[in-house]
Amino acid sequence: MTLVICICTYNRNQSLIRCLKSINNLYLVSNIKINIIIVDNSTKNISFSLIKKLKKSYKFKIIQLNEKRRGVVYARNRCLNAARKINPKFICFFDDDCVVDRFWLKNVFKIIKFTKGKIVTGPQLPLISNSLKKSNLMNYSQFFEKTYKENIRKVYWAASNNVFLEYNIIKKHKLLFDKTLNKFGMGEDQLFFSKLRNYGYKIYWSKTIKVFENIHKHRLNLKWLLTRSFRLGVLGHYIDIRIYGRVTGFIINYLKSFYYFLKAFCLILLFFNIKFRTQMLNYFSRFCGRLIGPFILKKIDFVRK
Repeated sequence: MTLVICICTYNRNQSLIRCLKSINNLYLVSNIKINIIIVDNSTKNISFSLIKKLKKSYKFKIIQLNEKRRGVVYARNRCLNAARKINPKFICFFDDDCVVDRFWLKNVFKIIKFTKGKIVTGPQLPLISNSLKKSNLMNYSQFFEKTYKENIRKVYWAASNNVFLEYNIIKKHKLLFDKTLNKFGMGEDQLFFSKLRNYGYKIYWSKTIKVFENIHKHRLNLKWLLTRSFRLGVLGHYIDIRIYGRVTGFIINYLKSFYYFLKAFCLILLFFNIKFRTQMLNYFSRFCGRLIGPFILKKIDFVRK
């Protein structure tokens, strides 16, 4: 059985090498053949020569592609097009800056066996440096990473930084990542896996299916959190109408907008605690994005240049 691992990359050669080394170090599962598809989204294909030199030393076959059209949606769809030619049993997605836990693959099949699920996902945990521990800086990405007390939990969708699924369900429904969300640089995975959930597939999250990532400097800035949360609010409206239809999606969007406003309002009395204050601002930014999203979606462009 073949597993295709998809990695999209953009100007992160050193992180990509570290990611590939962690995949190369995976505890292997019998009867699983691994192919790795790397799609470089830079116009100059900057990772090509570096990976070409290194891939002979890796256990697994590495396929290198270049997608010159800028945006993660184009890159991920290029992965899916390449996977179609291989027609694997399984497919998974990682970010180019992640470090995959050595027992990731072994734990994936444990969870699949236990749940009988076809889609499994897990957390992306921060690698906190000693200098960050000693500083007063806050890792604002923690406000977007979902954590649960249970070891296994059914969830509504999966992020493409750490997800594994049976390929035939993508092929059956002829799914691609939505090009409209390319300008956001995010949200395309939420819509993709929300559609699969609507088709009746259960998505399971497990804390044992974990990957790690360094904390990027720009994520230590409150402005990054507010901008990201606002973006999530704006694109949330589009995802709702794509899942539930225009009228129902419009209503759901404003119900969720009111929900985030209430959550922000409930934290006002805890404003002097920095973590609660940050969470309040996070919810309020999401509320604002949801509130005006239907009116500015077509005009806005967040894509990273």
